[in-house]
Amino acid sequence: MTATASAAPATNNTTPGKNDLPPHLNENLLTPRFYTTEFEKAAKTDLDIAREDFEAMFKEMEADYNLKHFDRKASLDRLNELSPSDKAVYESYLVRSVVSEFSGFLLFKEISNRFKKAGRKELGEFFQFLSRDEARHAGFLGRALKAEGINVDLPNLGNKRAATFFPLSWVLYSLYLSEKIGYWRYILINRHLEANPDKACAPLFDFFEPWCQDENRHGDCINLMMRCWPGMTKGFRGKLLSRFFLWSVFLTHTLTVCERGDFYELLGIDPVLFDEEVIIQTNNTTRNAFPWVYKFEDGKFLKMRVQILNAFRNWRNSSGLAKPVALSKFVSLIIRQFALPMEKTNAVRYG
Repeated sequence: MTATASAAPATNNTTPGKNDLPPHLNENLLTPRFYTTEFEKAAKTDLDIAREDFEAMFKEMEADYNLKHFDRKASLDRLNELSPSDKAVYESYLVRSVVSEFSGFLLFKEISNRFKKAGRKELGEFFQFLSRDEARHAGFLGRALKAEGINVDLPNLGNKRAATFFPLSWVLYSLYLSEKIGYWRYILINRHLEANPDKACAPLFDFFEPWCQDENRHGDCINLMMRCWPGMTKGFRGKLLSRFFLWSVFLTHTLTVCERGDFYELLGIDPVLFDEEVIIQTNNTTRNAFPWVYKFEDGKFLKMRVQILNAFRNWRNSSGLAKPVALSKFVSLIIRQFALPMEKTNAVRYG
């Protein structure tokens, strides 16, 4: 799960204070964050609603298919010598990613612990599998950063960043989208680099295929949890939550990918086209979980992304009296995008 942020980068010789960020991260809307939720409510999840599916998913997670896929002895040094500017771009990507993965680890670990304390052993072990995967990802990214001479203090990172509270329904909706949009990012990058191996500037990218498999499974796990709370996906509430989280996650993705497009350009990927493909595929995948998704057939949603991006950049770069005018245009565009037509899905729901 990610959001956004912008201040002067810390240096390796500086001891971060509370809420300080690691090198290459700035405090703004797009900075990865840490989350907390209604743990007592989550512990009341009725697994009997989806017992057969839960047991099948539990066995799949327990099997840990990616146990040996992340080679702890593999060299993660850059394959090709990068220029200082490209080096900074690559390192910035690593830092944002490691904070995001570690955030997921902490949330899943806390949910697992709360379930176990509440006597929900099955659910506790289930989320322990998810936290295991996120910890593996964060550790792998941490190794890649150390190869770059950067050490992010992950064990203490959670204590330095204030956690944001989300209701349980918000967490499940946003987690599902976070995992599925992550799956599409990783798999599309992996496919691109397989077709263009000269652009794979670091061996870290060799592990994007098992990475995307984990993201996909995690999304399926969260979908299962949503099915155990049928009230979250029914009626007006389900439609509103679907609209809000699809819109907000897609908006954040567009701003993040396109504003930090230098990383994708380093890999030979057009960030605007990449963002569009990720959004299209994620919206289509979400038909399996959400009761409503956006209609993309008329192209309005996708075309408006470019208008929103230009308005955002104009607002960010403007000053004086021009700034509130630019902000007004940006806000008007994102509200219009939010209200665009949706279509009902055939997602499986229980209860």
